[in-house]
Amino acid sequence: MTAGQGGRGTGGLVGFLLLAAVMLGCQEDLTAPADCPELCPSGNAEVFDVILNPLPGSDSSYFPYVGPGAGPALLVSNGLPAAEARTVFRFVSRPDSIEVRDTLRAYTVDSVLLSVVLLARDTLTDGLKVFLYRLPPTVDDGISFAEVDPLLVEANIIDSILVPDSLNSGRLQTVLQAEELAKVALPLGTGGTLAVGVAIGAAQPTGIRLGSAVSGSGPNFLTYTTVDVPDTTTAIRKQQILRTPGFNTFLTATTVELDSTALTVGGAPSSRALLRFDLPEDIEDSATIVRATLELIPTEPILGLPTDPSTLAARAVLADLGAKSPVTEDTTFIAIDTLSPGTMDTVRLDVTRVVRLWQADSERPEAVFLSLLPEAATFMRAEFGSTRTPQIGAPRLRVTYLRPFPFENP
Repeated sequence: MTAGQGGRGTGGLVGFLLLAAVMLGCQEDLTAPADCPELCPSGNAEVFDVILNPLPGSDSSYFPYVGPGAGPALLVSNGLPAAEARTVFRFVSRPDSIEVRDTLRAYTVDSVLLSVVLLARDTLTDGLKVFLYRLPPTVDDGISFAEVDPLLVEANIIDSILVPDSLNSGRLQTVLQAEELAKVALPLGTGGTLAVGVAIGAAQPTGIRLGSAVSGSGPNFLTYTTVDVPDTTTAIRKQQILRTPGFNTFLTATTVELDSTALTVGGAPSSRALLRFDLPEDIEDSATIVRATLELIPTEPILGLPTDPSTLAARAVLADLGAKSPVTEDTTFIAIDTLSPGTMDTVRLDVTRVVRLWQADSERPEAVFLSLLPEAATFMRAEFGSTRTPQIGAPRLRVTYLRPFPFENP
């Protein structure tokens, strides 16, 4: 090996060692604590809580929305503190003849079946009985409790149905035949209209909810007939005539006047309440909303039918038009909670998604509309404190949020 060759070998070795040193210097120690002051936050995460009341005087109740009979249930009660109610329905008229083999023919009534659908009851009440009464066929909108109740007497009774104590919901029916048919007779030329009033009896004040025409579970009036057909092979042909309500409603003994200083939801005609808020700018601009809870304080124990809770719903408002404000149907932005009769506890609704929606869309009204479900179909009516009832306490929107991390400058 010549001197020149040795020099090149030594230089190559030195270069290799320098490269190895640089590479070792660039290796990351994954087990060592991080050291990145330019990239990491300078402090710990801070969680803040803020309580917001509605804008003063901007929280209001409005009615009427859904009237009696326009909801999915009809109410009947006897001495229930929430409401004294009777149900009334009028069936579509039954024709005097039916078509058989392209010919209208008279018929003979063999029997009649009347039925209603029990949707809910106080499951702790035994000995419940439902009474059906014949009413004048002219019953219609505008009829009052005071006009109907005196007609629900023994002389007008069609039948009574004893509800088994074990039955909480289902169809209740009675069949009339022979001499009993006189109670529901529709003589020729009278229009063929049957109207019925419903009352209940029990050992204690109670109530029931019956299916309405709106829900598709309304009362039925089914007539079984015999039709004479002059035919060499068939002397008699059986037919059925089904009639459903052309009109149904329920009537209450007293009219409830809304307290203009409070927030009322429920009842019939139904009431709703609009609440408007104003998020602070620092929350709107950059905060991370962890949770938002709407808190409502009842002004008195919430009346209703025992063991039959209702649902309170808070919906995001699409446009603030007061009583006519459109609301979302997207369940993502509808907060709900169950209301039990008799409660005085503060009601809490998780409205986190609704408040995040306000933050994400500056054009969205920062408001919610409250309603009670099923609307105009429950004995419950809830009244909450407002910004006008300092003795009760206004609604509270409790927002828990994180502020942005402060980053160090490089």
